[in-house]
Amino acid sequence: MRYRQLLVASFLAVSGMANADVDVNIKYLHSQALEVSYQLPPACPSLAFKKKGSDAAKIRSTWQPLDACGKADGQHLSNEYAQQGQQAQQATCTQLRFQVPVSTNKVRGYPAAFPVADAIYVHTSNYAVETGCGKVSYSFSAPGIAMNAQVFADHARPTDVKGEDMSVLLLPKVLKTDGNFIGYFDPALGEANISNIRKIAAESIAFLHQALPRATFDMPIIAASRVVGPGGARPDGDAGDVLRLGLFNWPLQPDAETERMLTLFVSHEFSHRFQMRDATDAYVDARLIHEGGAEFLRWLMAVRKGWLTHEQAADDLNMALGECLLNVRQSSWGNLTANQIAGGRLDYRCGLAVYVLGLAARQGKAGPFERFDGFYEQLRQVQGQIQAPRPDFAHALECGVESTCKSKWLPRLLGKQESMQAVWGDFFQQTGFAHTVVASQQQKNAMLNQAMQELMREDCGTSSTFPQADKLGVDEVKGCKILRGGMNIIQSENLPLYNHPDTLAATIAACRQRSQVRLTIESGQQLDLPCKKVYQPVEQFYAVDMMKLLSSLNH
Repeated sequence: MRYRQLLVASFLAVSGMANADVDVNIKYLHSQALEVSYQLPPACPSLAFKKKGSDAAKIRSTWQPLDACGKADGQHLSNEYAQQGQQAQQATCTQLRFQVPVSTNKVRGYPAAFPVADAIYVHTSNYAVETGCGKVSYSFSAPGIAMNAQVFADHARPTDVKGEDMSVLLLPKVLKTDGNFIGYFDPALGEANISNIRKIAAESIAFLHQALPRATFDMPIIAASRVVGPGGARPDGDAGDVLRLGLFNWPLQPDAETERMLTLFVSHEFSHRFQMRDATDAYVDARLIHEGGAEFLRWLMAVRKGWLTHEQAADDLNMALGECLLNVRQSSWGNLTANQIAGGRLDYRCGLAVYVLGLAARQGKAGPFERFDGFYEQLRQVQGQIQAPRPDFAHALECGVESTCKSKWLPRLLGKQESMQAVWGDFFQQTGFAHTVVASQQQKNAMLNQAMQELMREDCGTSSTFPQADKLGVDEVKGCKILRGGMNIIQSENLPLYNHPDTLAATIAACRQRSQVRLTIESGQQLDLPCKKVYQPVEQFYAVDMMKLLSSLNH
């Protein structure tokens, strides 16, 4: 394993930064807010953000201008006086300053300012601007700063290239290091969870270093926090140079199921550190390659290490494949939109199924980890060579380096010509890795989630829900006629929402016969939600044959 040297310093100077035309500084104010300032040239009234769109607009809608100078939206950073044609005032407003609150509200991509106890996780992609007004530099100000496997005091400045797309931890004091380990753990997590995270991280690194000997690995800075939000216990994180582990509503003494959730979450995020995210960005299926790959690594690692029993691993894979089928339906993978894939987390769920089952059906002698390792080794060999062709993902997994081999399944599963459902049917018929079954109760629960989301879309125009063990939480969404944020749905048609064999059928029948569905919320209040579109359940699912599957994967 390759570790960077740790460094404590007051300032990291990088040559050429003083000549920048635009300076972006992100400053720690206190545990609930930071300040971002943009120093612009006098002739620069407006500058485009690199991250645009509705998600960016949602993030920046919370920014509070600290003077009358600046405005930020989903597209641009602008000088307010310049927009009003007031040149004298514009000349005095070369620095546009905003206060940015910490937030756990989930938007697509990296969060802007996520709470980690009294520290703040920052991802600069949310603040980055284009070079329309000249060269841009980035800097950070805080009593303690952790980035790039180093710790600093007061001020730090990354390189030009790194500054616009990096994760940083801003702290109220200099972070102490423990040998080659830099980590900040929220005390609210409790010793049991903190110890567990450390153990899972260490074991994942050791296992993957042995399983993927050609992979490069840089130890990240760990930032783990317990945060409060809607829904039950659930993880949310990302695996940049600051590896963020956000644990919502996490119990101090987790039960076996919650501990298992933590194990799979932490091992997934550390699996990413053995991949090359940026190198796969040019692939059409970049998200599936990246997220599905980390899911595959944590799944097979969990099986090999005994973190999952064979039965649990089968249930995990069955649900992933089932949710993939539920969301793709009769479509081909290649014709799904980015929103459809993101909305169903199909890069994770279909990705896990594609990797595990595709590698089980591989041709040749190399094992599944060797094929995974080989794909990224091929990527490393062509990195930086503009004319060099990228390795074919399907061929790398199914065939490895055997040039006479022809990949058979992944091009069909991820293509545009055939429905994914039809290809899976053909795949299982030929390989025998799974057989057809009716929906399990867990899969019925998943279909009920989809049906409830459809009802919420009819009522609110959009849907955002938080499934829990025995209820479904409703998120705060504008424009709802009946539903309200904070409601917890516990029944549909007077039957328990989850884990009852007849609830799904009763919900569909009510929609078809009465064009409305009666929901009961936790307070006991009953709501009759209009229902125009009758939910169509999936009738056929698959159950994997773990003995046959593992025999092939272990070969």
